[in-house]
Amino acid sequence: MNPFMIAGTVLNVMGQQRAAAAESRRQAAIAQQQEQNKKFEQLRALQEHNARVSAYFAYQSTTNAVRAINRRGASDRSLAAINKAAKSKSQEDLGRAATQSLFTQSRMQFAADDARAAGSLAMQTGFLKSASSIAMMGYQMQQVTPTGD
Repeated sequence: MNPFMIAGTVLNVMGQQRAAAAESRRQAAIAQQQEQNKKFEQLRALQEHNARVSAYFAYQSTTNAVRAINRRGASDRSLAAINKAAKSKSQEDLGRAATQSLFTQSRMQFAADDARAAGSLAMQTGFLKSASSIAMMGYQMQQVTPTGD
């Protein structure tokens, strides 16, 4: 048995396993960062939603004050139409923002899941490369080792 072939194979296997573990850790960190980004996006969306709702209520309050100053009744059709349009626009904006946020969160979750899968694949690939190195060393040793004929 050639000790250099054995040592080379052992070092090769160790290197492949360490590289696979490092890649797996790197992908886990990427996944964790994407999960954190998703949480930040959820928080941003909630803050934006609250700001939009607050702005709508401020608009409504101002409209009511203007209505009172101008001595218009609550049943005034032109003010009712303006309020209805503002409410519809506000609901549309809220829906659009929520949809965009959900889409962004979905992309971030996909990136996290993809990174986890890549880490798992790196570990599997490292194991297979190690097994291949061992098999190849066995084959090469068989080729160079004299038979007892």
